[in-house]
Amino acid sequence: LFAQPLNSQTISKKKKRNDKMSKKKETVKEIFASCCFSSLGLDSTLCDQLRERLGFEAPTKVQAQAIPVILSGRDVLVNAATGTGKTVAYLAPIINHLQSYSPRIDRSSGTFALVLVPTSELCLLVYEILQKLLHRFRWIVPGYVMGGGNRSKEKARLRKGISILVATPGHLLDHLKHTSSFLHTNLRWIIFDEADRILELGFGKEIEEILDILGSRNIASIGEGNEVSNVKRQNLLLSATLNEKVNHLTKISLETPVLIGLDEKKFPEDKSNVHFGSLESDVKEEVEHPNTTLSSSTEDFMLPAKLVQRYVKGIS
Repeated sequence: LFAQPLNSQTISKKKKRNDKMSKKKETVKEIFASCCFSSLGLDSTLCDQLRERLGFEAPTKVQAQAIPVILSGRDVLVNAATGTGKTVAYLAPIINHLQSYSPRIDRSSGTFALVLVPTSELCLLVYEILQKLLHRFRWIVPGYVMGGGNRSKEKARLRKGISILVATPGHLLDHLKHTSSFLHTNLRWIIFDEADRILELGFGKEIEEILDILGSRNIASIGEGNEVSNVKRQNLLLSATLNEKVNHLTKISLETPVLIGLDEKKFPEDKSNVHFGSLESDVKEEVEHPNTTLSSSTEDFMLPAKLVQRYVKGIS
């Protein structure tokens, strides 16, 4: 039998298939780092959870850059696109620290880490990832409070104690003001996840009130042998875009942050010389003073493929 000659349609299909495979390989190479989670300083059991529960064999480049820095205790500003693994980049180091405390922490110690997110949907998503990562660390309790939740049930959970709390800003502020049983004296981490969206949705005033209530960055925290020691609170800010409101939040919440996904040359060393507007500043100011916004080039982050951008030019 003689082999059938390949027609042009078959050749075209094979070429398209090969092109797709090569693009997929290029994308994987762009997103993932050439190292393993254990080499970043994470506990072996936590690395197992990342692989078994989340299917992560290797860290993304954002995770590879951020995890060692967060483990070191420095404040961090992460500027990276959605889908680059930012959630695990901050959850893994926090869990790594909490699981290493000896004796083990318990619910009565209250909240150690607070994750602020813009929407209820993201709140549940982060909580779901937390549950998977904490499968072998049962003594670390995850929880959430968000709009639309049952307030009395949330108060009961806060009274029992939540080690890592995921929350939307408005609902968290309500509990900080009115739930006396909410213990946060051992709070060691505050994370602003998708900070740009938090501020776009108008939570700027709530964020400032939350930071005022939580007070000093030097806090009492449980250390070796349950001895109370002064530990500097670590704040982390993650955002897909940088604008004037995000810059202001960076100034009031982060102290000499390490920049991830952002060229340091594009971020002024002396932040006091940069104009930082209020978190409540309106869109008009951003349009009139575009040069005051700290933004990275298009090479630093990816715009959504379906994003449509327009502008209107007025004629006087």
